[in-house]
Amino acid sequence: MRKLSLLFALVLTGAGSVEAQLVSIGALGGVRLTDGFSYHDESRRYGVGGSVEIHLPVRFAIEADALYQRIGDTTSFYNVNGAASIYFVTRERGDSWQFPLYVKYYFRPQTAAWQPFVGTGYAFRTVSFHTDSSTLSSNDLSTSTTNFSGDFRSNLGVGASIVAGLRFHYGPMAFVPQVRYTRWGDTSDGIGKNEATLLLGVTF
Repeated sequence: MRKLSLLFALVLTGAGSVEAQLVSIGALGGVRLTDGFSYHDESRRYGVGGSVEIHLPVRFAIEADALYQRIGDTTSFYNVNGAASIYFVTRERGDSWQFPLYVKYYFRPQTAAWQPFVGTGYAFRTVSFHTDSSTLSSNDLSTSTTNFSGDFRSNLGVGASIVAGLRFHYGPMAFVPQVRYTRWGDTSDGIGKNEATLLLGVTF
């Protein structure tokens, strides 16, 4: 019985060690290098999130992330036609969630102190928007104001994405500076097609 208990403990210890080597969990943060909207962009440059990476044989890995960014823009229009004029302004704010999925290749083994890597895959994006708009119309006889507020969610965005960076090991942690580029497909929500981001990841 003692031998069986010892064998069981060794198996559990070995399984925990393998799991620690195969799976990395971490956090991501960084800045967007391109504008969020094509015009009048007021998005916050920084974004944060988390990541999970599964290490595969022959230096390959699969990484899945969840990244959050606050985005928005303000547009206005003013027109005068004789004694009549109209002024329109709309303010749009959104909570953007991206879910990139990469297949990565490391050029050095996992035991190396530093590992350059490249990867490619797809990113998926969903944005919940809140819009406030106001229209001011005036002429010689009267002035009127119309206000509107509404919420909506964009269609699921899909983009092709590439990533390149370095993974530095420091004890049980690793620091992962990286650059990402995503080319988005449908941009009917007004967000730009080209997105470049500089990120720093910390994994355990």
